[in-house]
Amino acid sequence: MSEIKIDIQFIDASDWQVQFWLSSGGTRAKKILQAPDGKEYFFKCSEKKPATETKLAKEYKYEFWNEIIAYQLGKNLGLNMLRYDVAIFKDEIGCLSPKMNKTDDEELIEVGRFMIALNENFLPEDNSTRKEYTFQLLEEIIKEFNLSKYWELFFQTLLFDAIIGNTDRHQENWAFLGKTSQFVRHIDILDNQLKEIKKTHKLKDLPVAWYVKKFIGIFVDLEKEKLKPGVIQSQLFFTNIKSFAPIYDSGSSLARELTDERVEQLLNDKIALEKYINNGSAELHWNKEKLNHFSLVENLVKSSYIEVVTKSAEFLADWNEDLISLILNNLDKDLPEKWHDFRIPNNRKNLITKIVSLRSEKLINLLK
Repeated sequence: MSEIKIDIQFIDASDWQVQFWLSSGGTRAKKILQAPDGKEYFFKCSEKKPATETKLAKEYKYEFWNEIIAYQLGKNLGLNMLRYDVAIFKDEIGCLSPKMNKTDDEELIEVGRFMIALNENFLPEDNSTRKEYTFQLLEEIIKEFNLSKYWELFFQTLLFDAIIGNTDRHQENWAFLGKTSQFVRHIDILDNQLKEIKKTHKLKDLPVAWYVKKFIGIFVDLEKEKLKPGVIQSQLFFTNIKSFAPIYDSGSSLARELTDERVEQLLNDKIALEKYINNGSAELHWNKEKLNHFSLVENLVKSSYIEVVTKSAEFLADWNEDLISLILNNLDKDLPEKWHDFRIPNNRKNLITKIVSLRSEKLINLLK
């Protein structure tokens, strides 16, 4: 391993301007902020789950740190990571990351858009169709859209998720960067407008002239209220893919959901800790079955992709336990006094060190 470099910044973005954006939803509070130099950043806080009739409210207080830990860890292992730093915005604390698309005609194109184009049964907003989000569907889009040169980066992402125990690498949490045409941008505008219209109207009952509805019907399935698969495919074929996006959105990891009591229990119970590590599931399914990270990797090792998987795993040669310890020891030492309550407790840092070390050891042995 080359020299370990830990460069965590604390940024006060309280005076930055909030920019309008069409949110895809989700439970984490997100904002686009514009810095004084005109550059745009995403600001994201930890997830908060409101109470329901059957469940108590939950707040994953330290989750935003996971993005920063993942960035520092992946960067030092030689992976292409999106940078995250700790930031405050007025009375909120969270993580800050730069916007990935740098120009108006450059776009972040999530893997899910390709999957939706090839599988009509996969509806990301419908949890009952999650089993359609499979490695086999990923294979299809790689072949259909001639993206095989990116296999190594896909596998690196899956292996990194196995190290940190990321359970949320869903279809929008990995992507490409590409140049888009006017056609592609107009279809995006149409899709966003449809989402707004659907909040108040059924598309087939729109109060517009029949010929307007007929024209919309060229692009939109009015019964299913979504773009036709052929339109999405055409849109993607007219997009010039330039690169695989840096690894981003890795916060659902590193024991973020554990209570302080559970952290203490796992630190003192090796059997319980081993069980916890083995229970973590990858979001990407295998033949419509949800597996833990290690079973998914084991299937990849046994597949025809063994050579590219092995090559993808070369970054693990730089692994040592000192790396995660050094990151955690330097993580929040410069946090201002006002925010000291958000420092990660030492016992939680110790558990994260154990989890990452055990998961890495398990993964390395699996790949031998």
